[in-house]
Formats: sequence, C-alpha cells, structure tokens
Amino acid sequence: MTRTLLALLFVLAPSLAATTALRLDLETLADRSSRIVVGKAGKSEARWDAARTGIWTHCPVTVTETLKGDAANNVEVCIRGGVVGNTGQHVAGAGHLEQDKEYLLFLWKDDAGRWQLQGMVQGAFVIEERNGEKHARNSLAGLTIVDPKTLKPAGDAAAIDLTLAAAREKVKARAAGGDK
Repeated sequence: MTRTLLALLFVLAPSLAATTALRLDLETLADRSSRIVVGKAGKSEARWDAARTGIWTHCPVTVTETLKGDAANNVEVCIRGGVVGNTGQHVAGAGHLEQDKEYLLFLWKDDAGRWQLQGMVQGAFVIEERNGEKHARNSLAGLTIVDPKTLKPAGDAAAIDLTLAAAREKVKARAAGGDK
C-alpha cells in the first residue's frame, strides 16, 4: 500500500504544482477581456477577502494607455494568493506583477468587483525593450496547458511574444470588432 501511494505521488507530483488551463491566443484574450491596458505596476499588498476564505494580492497599476474598455488613470489588479501575517496561499499559474515593470494587461471584472487577469498568468504581458523596440511577452508559468479539443496536455504550448506595436494593433482591431 505504501509503495503504491509513493508511486502515485511520484507520478502526480509534477501536476500538483500546476493549474490546468486552455491556452488563450491574443485574439481570445482580447475578446474575453472587458478592459485592456498598458501600465506600470506599483507596490502589491496581500489581504484577505471579505469572508476571510481567500487571500488576494492587490496591485495598483498606473495606466498609460487603454486599448479596450473604460479609460482610467489607475486600475487595481487582484491576483489570487499571497501572504498575510503567517498565512500564505499559493495558486499555481495565477501570475504576479512585479513593481515598477510595465505590462500589457488583459482584465475582466468578477462579481466582487475585482479586476483579474484574463486566463490567469496568460493575461499579463511584460513589456521589455529589445533591439530598440518594445516587445510584449506573456508567460505560461504554473500552468499545464491542454489542447481544447482533446483536453490532453499540449506539449508544444509556448508563450506569446510580439512587438508591442503589433499587439496594440491586433487588440485595437479586435476591440473595434474587426478580425472576428
């Protein structure tokens, strides 16, 4: 019995640290998001939700450009997990916004009024300059991506990486109703 349990844990261990999700392409992220912004992340703070059943990390973002949705100077992005006092919660694939980094964010608003990342970590594209041009790249960290047809792990899943100009153009076209 003990050997069987250990063997089972050994086989399942890699999936225990990941959340299963469908890979979302740029078009799907844009279509499903009610607000898409470019902005710089501020200092995050983790807090309990109102029912004290879950911890959320709240990250203020100074918005420099709104590509879809209502324009605002700031938006607070809430990501599941964090540490409050001696209690921590970790949600694999939830994502993390690093202070003072610039992002392209695909957001949706939940019933509690929290702006969340669309597709978890897939909805946060870090913006970095490469070869004199700004690029936006998301991550699949903490996610086990599955094929939408078979629901089996997609071994070829890769992050989306494109110039910010191309991302902006595609998102604005989707938001305007083009390319559907």
